Amino acid sequence: MRKLSIRLLKPESFQNKLLMSYIMIIMISVLAALLIYGVNLYNQTRGYYEDLLNELSNRTNVIFSDFISNASLNSFFYLTDPKLQSILTKRYQLESREHIEDTLYVQRAMDQLVLMNGNMASISVMAPNGLVYSSMSASEPLMKPTIEKMSRQELLNGNLVISSPYENNTRGNKDKIISIVRYLTDINMNKTFESYVKIDIRFKALQNIFGGIANTNNELGTIVIVDGKVIYHSNLPSEALDNKETQAIAALFNDQMNNGKKFLKLNMNQESYLFSARVNDMTQWKVIHYIPTRLIDQAFLNNTRNYMLLSLVSLIAAIMLALFFSKRFIKPIHKLNSEMKLVDSGYLDRVPMHENRIDEISRLVTSYNDMIHRLRESRELEIVSGQLQKRAEMNMLQAQINPHFLYNTLNAIHSVAELNRVSDISTMARSLSDMYRYNIKTGDEATLHNELEQIKNYIRIQQIRFLGKFQVVYEIDEALLPYKILKFLLQPLVENSFYHGLEPKGGKGTLILSITQKGHLLHIRVEDDGVGMDEHKLGELNEIFSNPFQAASLDSKDNFALRNVHARIKNFYGEEYWIKLSSQQQAGTSIEMTIPVVKELDANENTRGR
Repeated sequence: MRKLSIRLLKPESFQNKLLMSYIMIIMISVLAALLIYGVNLYNQTRGYYEDLLNELSNRTNVIFSDFISNASLNSFFYLTDPKLQSILTKRYQLESREHIEDTLYVQRAMDQLVLMNGNMASISVMAPNGLVYSSMSASEPLMKPTIEKMSRQELLNGNLVISSPYENNTRGNKDKIISIVRYLTDINMNKTFESYVKIDIRFKALQNIFGGIANTNNELGTIVIVDGKVIYHSNLPSEALDNKETQAIAALFNDQMNNGKKFLKLNMNQESYLFSARVNDMTQWKVIHYIPTRLIDQAFLNNTRNYMLLSLVSLIAAIMLALFFSKRFIKPIHKLNSEMKLVDSGYLDRVPMHENRIDEISRLVTSYNDMIHRLRESRELEIVSGQLQKRAEMNMLQAQINPHFLYNTLNAIHSVAELNRVSDISTMARSLSDMYRYNIKTGDEATLHNELEQIKNYIRIQQIRFLGKFQVVYEIDEALLPYKILKFLLQPLVENSFYHGLEPKGGKGTLILSITQKGHLLHIRVEDDGVGMDEHKLGELNEIFSNPFQAASLDSKDNFALRNVHARIKNFYGEEYWIKLSSQQQAGTSIEMTIPVVKELDANENTRGR
């Protein structure tokens, strides 16, 4: 361990730097992942319990609403019995005998209904004539006071109105009940009388619903608030519902729910809880579920502890792998470095690679060996090139003898033709002689004036060959004539137009040579009205222009003139300059190119247009 710490203190060692980089990258990644994971994990854990509370609230709301809705259906008990309907719709005051008979009949029907529904404590009906009919377990005097405490407008609108829980004092029964009251709109069609039905439900039935939801999780609690007062708390006995802390929570939730908050974190019984509240649409009761926040913290700490343990194991494994791989990477580099020192002394020998490696280090050594091989070949070629240079100079001097001989011979033919007054032969010989003289001049560039003279010599020869078959139109600004242009750039294009456009046409034709300046560019166009070409041939040529330096393109004999001109433009002027071709069958062909403006200026001036 001490040796490792000493080695780590040597920053100049590439191996130590590499190892420290690995460790720092791993540490930063692990810590960043731990931070991000911790935040996300806590939010996910809290979100899970919030979803749980929300799901329980929805389930409680649905079950509670279904219970109230099903219980309220018993208020329509009289619809299946015509006699009950007849009794309950009487609007006159009954005689004693009729009243007794009606009361006994309605009471028997109501007792039977209460007997069939175990959660129902009693049922009462207020008829239009003001009489109250009740089951035996009901208290008639409670009918009107109960209705008077309720919203009359809600009742008249046909809504069910549910009372808060209250104690039932009839016949010694102290159980709490709630009352479901409905206005009998089907009986009071003209609303001249007020008829109601009241169904009393045992509050224990509702406690079983709320308690059953709470029992799904021992830590889960349920609170029910009605009119700002706690009427049920799953974790407190009924006699403790009036304590100050419980009522304070009820008051706080009234305020929070008015502000639209669904979740709330509060302290209760010296512990923090997460609360979720929901208002029941049917009863307007506030049903609250809560769970201790320590469950969220415990789940978060357990998962974080497991992640930290896994991260620690992974970190140790990563450091061990970093040590192993740093040695594996550095060893061949040291070996390569020692071998390269021999190259510094002038020995161009390949570096041996004895290990069977196929990684980047192996490719590095292979690339270095290839470089040494190319350097050695370059040195050998340099020696050979020096020998060939002198031979090439001799061959070039020898090659100039034949054009000079042909040039002198053409001049002799021109003189003989003039003596014999054969003007066509004289013109052709003179033109061809001038062309050869232009060809043997040295240099890559010539003025536009000289290049055009070369073109005119060629055209004079063609006009004698094809007498009266074509005309040439020059659209050239004389101010451009001193400009410099690459030699033999125009003649191949003009020749191409004659042989492939005008000559196959058969009739008369026109050739247009246009040279204009556009900014810092010369725009050259050679256009004919010859036979043109089809789309396939046109696409093939334009495809060739996109790859001017391919070996196959330059070596091919097909379209050699266009290939050669395009390659010379790219090579001499640069990639941004171009040549392009457009053509239509039986309509003609147009060849366009752009090159930079090059002026004949003084030695102190720049010759290339900017």
